[in-house]
Amino acid sequence: MAPFFEVTTLEEENAAEALVFRTFGGWLVGGLLLFAVLGMGRTLLSHLASLLLPPAALLAFIALRA
Repeated sequence: MAPFFEVTTLEEENAAEALVFRTFGGWLVGGLLLFAVLGMGRTLLSHLASLLLPPAALLAFIALRA
């Protein structure tokens, strides 16, 4: 798949969404596990905040503008 591949079918869109969710979920869970095991509480909270707050803020911004 090319870097700027545009999906043309529903199956391709579903596959792209699944890949994004797998990647984001792996990054989120992997970071949480790593920082929890290493006892890095503040880093764990920073990781959570940096991965969850920007999408939430973006969605809130879009919802409020509509």
